[in-house]
Amino acid sequence: MNRALILAILFCCGLPVNGQTLSRNDALKFDADYYMMEKDFEKAKGLYLTILKTEPDNADVKYRLGICYLNSDGEKDKALTYLEEAAQKVSEKYNPSSLKEENAPPDAYFLLGSAYRISNEPDKAIAAYMRYRETLDPKDEYNLAVTDQYIRSCNLAKEMQANPRNFTLLNLGAPVNTDQPNFNAVVSGDGKTLFYTSPGRQGYEIFTSEQTNDTWSAPRNVTQALGTGRYMKTCDLSFDGQTLLLVLDDPMNADIFVSRFSKGRWSKAESVGKEINTKMNETHASLSADGKVLYFTSNRKGGVGDLDIYKAEPGEKGGWGKAVNLGPEINTPFNEETPFVSDDGTVLYFSSEGHTSMGGYDIFRYHLEDPGRGVINMGYPLNTTDNDLFYVPFGDGSLGYYAYNGDDSYGGRDIYQVMVPPEVEEPVELAVAEPAPVEVVSETVPAEPVMTEEPATEAPVAEIAPDEPLVEEPLPEEVTRVAEVIAEPIVAEEAPVESIPVEEVPAISNDYGAETFAAAFYRVQIMALRKPVDMAQFKGVSGVTLMQGADNWYRYLVGATTDLAEAGQLLQQIIAQGYTDAFIRRYPFVPRFTIQVMAVPGPVADLLPFASLKELSVVRGADGFCRYTTGEFTTREAALAELERVKAMGYKQAFTTVIRNP
Repeated sequence: MNRALILAILFCCGLPVNGQTLSRNDALKFDADYYMMEKDFEKAKGLYLTILKTEPDNADVKYRLGICYLNSDGEKDKALTYLEEAAQKVSEKYNPSSLKEENAPPDAYFLLGSAYRISNEPDKAIAAYMRYRETLDPKDEYNLAVTDQYIRSCNLAKEMQANPRNFTLLNLGAPVNTDQPNFNAVVSGDGKTLFYTSPGRQGYEIFTSEQTNDTWSAPRNVTQALGTGRYMKTCDLSFDGQTLLLVLDDPMNADIFVSRFSKGRWSKAESVGKEINTKMNETHASLSADGKVLYFTSNRKGGVGDLDIYKAEPGEKGGWGKAVNLGPEINTPFNEETPFVSDDGTVLYFSSEGHTSMGGYDIFRYHLEDPGRGVINMGYPLNTTDNDLFYVPFGDGSLGYYAYNGDDSYGGRDIYQVMVPPEVEEPVELAVAEPAPVEVVSETVPAEPVMTEEPATEAPVAEIAPDEPLVEEPLPEEVTRVAEVIAEPIVAEEAPVESIPVEEVPAISNDYGAETFAAAFYRVQIMALRKPVDMAQFKGVSGVTLMQGADNWYRYLVGATTDLAEAGQLLQQIIAQGYTDAFIRRYPFVPRFTIQVMAVPGPVADLLPFASLKELSVVRGADGFCRYTTGEFTTREAALAELERVKAMGYKQAFTTVIRNP
């Protein structure tokens, strides 16, 4: 909405708008209302705060500040105080057009309920929603239904939070993520091209980055090249990376636009056509991997609810054919948003305010070829009590991309890679990876019933953790490096070497002559568990390596040294920190080949996404990347043979590499 239209509204209401009759605060409120209508909540917020300094009891200003904070990344919790105070002065005679209004509207109760919900206070949220419900006309069926849905969501939130599920979120890190919020990330089918949106000085800005050797390039701002203006956001990137879909984020008439890559540059964005865009709002669109189906959202007439999900296929004369509503199995009387489909076209991922939502919008999935399974909530804590939208599946669905405001976020929402266990009906518990570099500090690991200790007879599996990027290169003639084991100097008293208990790990047969590698090195095993735990629990210890063996034991190891006495000192320190069952394992110096499955920034807390592999190790290099590797091979030929099997399982970017021993 433009400023001229707001001026016209004010004139129609009989309000004075010339500079001589408006007071200073009236002028500030006028401008703040304009910025809020333009969805520039940051500027609006600053002006409302200025007004509040001289009008500290103005409930209307506090109500509007609550709206601004609820739309501000990283500051939503600040809405609660203002809305609590605004709700104390609610008036049924509230005049939204009056610059002199000092009371709050009944809507303040609803927003207060949402603020409590986002702050994880479901009982208070329900009470506020109930208070709002009492203000509604019994004939106002829509708002009554919306309020009842949010009350159900609060009750469901308590149940879902009591049964968390198991995802892993890995922050893409710098240079993609910055101190500004980044969101609406879309990726090409090969995972090498990324587009996303970030707020700028004059609206939204669109960036792109390319991945080479597991590293994202410095993002390029392509806003001007796309000709997108102030209010365009990314929607989808085609599987081949040649077509970019965008949305004009206009609350009065949102439309879908498209840009195509040709001759080394992206074209100016243009409308996808009248078959898709109408005089109503089309807020999102995405393409199937083959480009033959366009899924989009619209609030056009004839839908099931407000925003519904539609699909269209290519028309006979070009463009897109007739839009088809996906029906009441997917669409509800409430809003559905941000649909994406898996690469094989069988699973639809989308966000909805309806179904079994625990927040505002939750992320759901629906098996298009098996509708009997129904709409499945992706689960807490991927879904939260806030609005959760724009989850982008990748490949077979075992990975995805999502904007999330996590503990390791650089600034508001960051782009994360979501790891989902394969062949799991409902994804499980979310573990947010810590930023790199990281050092964890605490006293002891709390006991958990699931942490069944490993029997002494369990099959030993060796793991050597490199501290530098894994690259294909000739085998070193000798290995002399000793890995750094902990951040602080070891101060424990030295134990007699002969008294140190050591578990021998048998040497792996090799083709290079065992006598050449007669030396040994030692590592301390902290514990072995049947179920993985977050590595952050091993507080006070740095450099922990998590290794899952073919026997399905999860081993947590630290240190790597050729000096048994030094290993003994480390063992004493680990035991003194409460890990009383720790012991030393002795490994032979045997060079090995392995297969790298994936590399991502930051340490990881869970290996379930790789459950289909026979064994898996996680190591972190000096560059901050955690590398997932599988298998240990004495010859390159054996590694290459296994590599074919690993790629056939869906890990298309896997490759063979050499492990350097410490």
